[in-house]
Amino acid sequence: MTALKTVFWICLFLVVYTYVGYAILLWLTVRVKRMVKGRQKLPALPPSDELPTVTLMICAYNEQDVIVEKMQNIRSLQYPREKLCIMWVTDGSDDNSNELLGQYAEVKLVYSPERRGKAAAMQHGLRENTSDIVVFTDANTMLNAEALTEIVRQMMRPGVSCVSGEKRVASRNAEHDPKQSAAGASDSQVAAEGEGLYWKYESALKRWDSELYSAMGAAGELFAVRMKHYRQAPSNALLDDFMMSMLLLKDGHRIAYTSEAYACEYGSASMREESKRKRRIAAGGLQSTWWLRGLMNPLRHPKVFFQFISH
Repeated sequence: MTALKTVFWICLFLVVYTYVGYAILLWLTVRVKRMVKGRQKLPALPPSDELPTVTLMICAYNEQDVIVEKMQNIRSLQYPREKLCIMWVTDGSDDNSNELLGQYAEVKLVYSPERRGKAAAMQHGLRENTSDIVVFTDANTMLNAEALTEIVRQMMRPGVSCVSGEKRVASRNAEHDPKQSAAGASDSQVAAEGEGLYWKYESALKRWDSELYSAMGAAGELFAVRMKHYRQAPSNALLDDFMMSMLLLKDGHRIAYTSEAYACEYGSASMREESKRKRRIAAGGLQSTWWLRGLMNPLRHPKVFFQFISH
């Protein structure tokens, strides 16, 4: 009985620490750091002609319905056009995506008739890249106008070779999707609100993680890597974006997080879709944790060990 009680209290502690305790401890630690060292100030951006070249990469499969809206969003981004390459990678797409993208003179289209998944599409695009920094985003996510300049500003911080933007979730409703039934709209509203609440909490943790030392990974909706430090993630990675960012951390580079660069998208269309997405993330988390087990060595990576285990 004593052993069972011990196991119970250990399990309860782990649950409470994971969802509440780490956030409190992290917030307190960051507050102490601010008191001792003060808040870190971001460096000023250099003149336009000294800015690094940037490739905005969108890996898409049969996304013809969002291309026009996405391109309007891209054209609103504040970054010198002579320094920006807009690359769409449409491996395997068999709709009208390539024809639509061909109408935009500023688009560099990378295409292969074979569909091998997002990770392979990213690698295909990177082989065609010549820019200093690559910013990855999804076709169905819209970026704020200052996203690229903010990412470049974060890249100028010492030791930073990866920047993760913030994911913001909009609720679906019948007004935006007239074909939804009342029940379907209610279901998707619950899924989006739950996802949005989770991401608000997760964003706070990432922001404090980044301020303490480094964010623990990046999400595919919006993140950037410095190509001279880039390492290829395993081709069978379920969370290729997370692995790509964490391999940089493993090499001693930091991952910055900023809420000033954000990607907005609709939440999951239903609880079933959200459940499927969460199962994939959980499986990818287990896979990534095994591959990155070396980061859990407190003697070699004391700061990362604490943050990676806790978060």
